[in-house]
Order: sequence, then structure tokens, then C-alpha cells
Amino acid sequence: MNLTLRILRYYRPFAGKIFIALSLLLAATALNLLKPWPLKFVVDSIVPSPSGGIRFPWGDGVWSFSNALALTCGALVLIHLLWGAVNLAQTYTLIEVGLQALLRVRTELYAYLQSLPLRFHDARRSSDSSFRVAYDAQAVQTYFNRGFATVLGSLLTLFGTFFVMWRMSPLLALLSLGVIPFLMMAIVRYAGRIRQETAALQAQESDVLARASEGLSSIRVVHAFGRESHEVDLFRRECREALEANLRLSMTNVASTLVVGTLLAMGTAALLWAGVGEVVAGKMTLGDLLVFLAYLGMLYSPLEQLSYTAWSMEGAAAAAQRVFEVLDTPDDVPDAKHPLRLPAGTGTIEFRGVGFRYPRGDEVLRGLDFRIAPGESVAVVGGTGAGKTTLLSLLPRFYDPTEGSISIHGIDLRNVAKRELRARQALVLQETVLLNGTVQENIAYGRAGASNREIERAAREAQADEFISALPKGYQTPVGERGVMLSGGQRQRIGIARAFLRDAPVLLLDEPTSALDATTERELLDVLGKLMSRPTTLLVTHRLHAAHRADRILVLERGRLVEEGKGEELMAQKGAYWRLWQAANG
Repeated sequence: MNLTLRILRYYRPFAGKIFIALSLLLAATALNLLKPWPLKFVVDSIVPSPSGGIRFPWGDGVWSFSNALALTCGALVLIHLLWGAVNLAQTYTLIEVGLQALLRVRTELYAYLQSLPLRFHDARRSSDSSFRVAYDAQAVQTYFNRGFATVLGSLLTLFGTFFVMWRMSPLLALLSLGVIPFLMMAIVRYAGRIRQETAALQAQESDVLARASEGLSSIRVVHAFGRESHEVDLFRRECREALEANLRLSMTNVASTLVVGTLLAMGTAALLWAGVGEVVAGKMTLGDLLVFLAYLGMLYSPLEQLSYTAWSMEGAAAAAQRVFEVLDTPDDVPDAKHPLRLPAGTGTIEFRGVGFRYPRGDEVLRGLDFRIAPGESVAVVGGTGAGKTTLLSLLPRFYDPTEGSISIHGIDLRNVAKRELRARQALVLQETVLLNGTVQENIAYGRAGASNREIERAAREAQADEFISALPKGYQTPVGERGVMLSGGQRQRIGIARAFLRDAPVLLLDEPTSALDATTERELLDVLGKLMSRPTTLLVTHRLHAAHRADRILVLERGRLVEEGKGEELMAQKGAYWRLWQAANG
């Protein structure tokens, strides 16, 4: 019930349209109940009177055989046309509402995934999250259109049909319900299996998507090492497991359909036996029997639909649970209920007793105490695993410290809204991630609403304007997925142009030149030097000649701050920094 209520929450804004659709559904049900009556009139009144003199129940006139037959056939067509038009309108309305709700849940799910901290995304594959947005979210529409709407329509038809059947023959009406207990038993028996097997299939299909995504995104490595056959074998294994899961679910559906169909056939056979006896005994006309059999089809059709709907809803419930599993994930880097505003301009950044550990992992940072003055550039160096990148990730609150606090302007970062905090920072990563768009769109990603003149000025400051102008379409040149159409140095220059365009008071640089050759690195260091001259800068690097350009250097060992000072001072001490220099240049 809780799951149903959560799904229906997405339909509240469309209550008016749902009311219209339900009104149309009621009208369609009434028209559907009229369908068998022209046939009864033909069999009981027209066929026995070939010479004419036929009277209709609603009028006093006498009609000839041909006119009465033509009018009855016309009425039959008219009833079907009206039913079709009303049914079309209500079906369209319900489908539109279902798609609007799907849009809402997909948007909410994607937005929540965007807001969840990196700790969540680090623990799962991005393709699984994509699968939940693209496919599992469809359960919200399925649950309503093939669940709620179908159940309501079936119940209206069921009660309306049974009422008419009861008025015609209480005995046969009760007999027609004899299969319902057995039908309920079949529904209960198969419902659990279908939900379990649907959940297993969804998980396997997610694995298939993950394997395909990983193999195709790593296509250069695959080709370089000649591992195409290996990747195909891995993909085939995932597909085979998905096939087996799909086959199990399909066979369960086929078996359940066979059981339901057999039960309904037995009910029809029993009613036909009893109905023929009623006609032979003169208690019913042949037309009555034909109408009753038509209504029996109408009675059993919603019963059959209800059984299939129950199983469809079980499958949808399994997928919906995967959606709500994400939406129920707590944000462990939450915004404060009443966030504080940061003062304008730069401010002192202070780490006080900062420690951090990843879930189920060792402590990465411990007891960090240092201050960064406004406008100061600070480099963080250390060996692999020293905690440099983790330290940098704490400033934009990708993670929160597990111990201690970090403040700007004397305000604990946990009391500042993440959106405002990140708006005051510019970030250049070790490998700039580009979106599948144009060069201009990728630079403009640094600041929404930037003008073309501002974008081009940022590119010139990043010394990227020259190579951009040489591209086939200049700033309108597509960069390809993840920027594959550009070299590593060109991607980094676009990343630096983003930072120039953002013009934030705090600049975070995470190994910005480590993936580049020596010549490109020297060129970019000059650009970075210009970029670092304006904001407060924190540079994480293992390139010590780049660290020497900073005002101060922090040296980390196993998550602890062991030295700090200018490069020349640290070299003279012949401590941890000197050992790093010797190892790099020895």
C-alpha cells in the first residue's frame, strides 16, 4: 500500500484530467454493456418475423423486416462507434497523464542523483543509475496505466455486467462466478514469483548495459591490447544470464496464462451446459442465451485482465522499488536547514583537526590544521595515497570531513549551501571532462549565461583561442563524446578557459598537468600561473617544479601534514619534501 501511495503522489497534479478520464471510462463501460442487445433483438424479434410487423421496444411503430434489420444493424454500428470514440478519448487521456507522471519521476530521480554526494556514486556503477532513470522509472507509468486504470475499468465492467446478468438469470449469474476462488488462488500463487523474477531480470539487464557501456567507453584500451574477443565473451556471458532470467519470467507468464485461460474455459463450458438446459426448458430464449454468453465474455475478460494486471503490477513494483531505493538514499552531505550566506570576496580558508575516512576503508586524512590566506596560492604534495585529492574534494563538499571542520570567512562549510559554496569555486581536474557538444558550449559550462565575447576572452586568456580558431567550425566545432576529437592539451586548455570564465574567488587545481608531455606542461604552467594570480588557490600536484610556483607548499604523508613552507625552505630542511624531490629527479 505504501508503494502504491508513493506512486500515486506523482499523479496529484493531474487530478482534473484523471476525473475526466474516469467519467469517459464510465460512459465507455455503459456503451460496452449495450453491445449484445442488437443481436438479441435480431434473434428473438426480427428472424422469427420475415413478413414484417416488427415493433421496437422503445416505439409504437410497426416496421418491415428489411427496415427493422437495417435499423438494428445501424444501431449496432453506432454503439460500436460511440464506444470506440469514448474509449479512444479516455485511453489517450490516461496515457498522457501516465507519461506526464513518468516525466516527473524521471526528472526527480535524475535531479536527486545529481544532488547525491560522490560517496554514493563511488559505490555504484553509473550505468546502473542510468538504467534506473531510463527503464525502472517506467514502472510509475505501468503501475497506473496497466494497474490502477485497468483495475478500475475492469471493476466497472465486472459489476455492470454482473448486474445485467443477475437481472436476466440469477442462477446462471452465480454459476459464472464459480471460477473466481480458483482464479484468486492462481493470482496469489504466481504473483510472488513474477515479482522476484522481474527484479532479477531488471538487475541482469542493468548488468548488460553496464558491460556494454564499460566496453565501449574503453574502446581505445580494448583495441590497444587486442582484447576485443575477451570483451565480447564477457558481454555474451552477461547477455546469456539476462536471457535465462528473461526466459524464466516468460515461462512463468505463459504458465500463469495457461492456468487462467483453462479456468475461464471451464467456467464458460459449465455456463453453456446450464444455459442450453434453460433454453430447452423454455425458461430462456435463444437470444437471451446469446446475450448471456456475450456478457459472460465481458465478465471473464475483466477477470482475466485483473489477473494479468496483478502480475504486471508485481513486475512494476519490483522496478519501482529500485527507483525508490535511490530516492530513499540519505544525502550524507546535506545542506543545513538554515544555511548561512558567505560574505562577498575572498576569505581565509581554515582546516581545524580535519580527518576523513571512506566507508569500510582506512583513515585517509588525520589531524590537518592549516590556514590559507585570501589570495594565497598553496600547493599540496605527497606520495601516492597521501590524501591530496581527498583533501581537495573536501572544499567543494564532495565529501564532508569525518572529523574536524573546514571554514571560509570563519563559517563552517557544513553551514553553507552547496550550490552557493561551489559557485564561489572554480575547479580544473587532472583530465578535463568535456560534454558531447561544441567548444563554445563546453567553455560556457563554466558560467551559465556568458556572452560570446566573454567566452572568447576566457579562451584567449587560456591560450586556447589559436587552436580553436583553426578548428573546422571554430567555436562551433563538436568535440565528440568526452572530447575525443581534441588532444589532451587542448582539452586541458578548455578546462582552464572554463576556470577563467568562472572567475571565482577560490581556484582548485587537481593535478592539472600530470597527464601532459613536458612541452605542453610548460606552456600550461605559464597559463596556470596567470590564472592563480587572482583567486585563492589550492593546487594538488606531484610535479614539484609546479608546486615551487606556489606561495606555500604543504607536504602530506599518509594523510598527515608533516611539513609546510616555501619550496627553497623545505629543500634546505632536507625532510619529506627534499626526499620527494630526490625521488623525482634522482
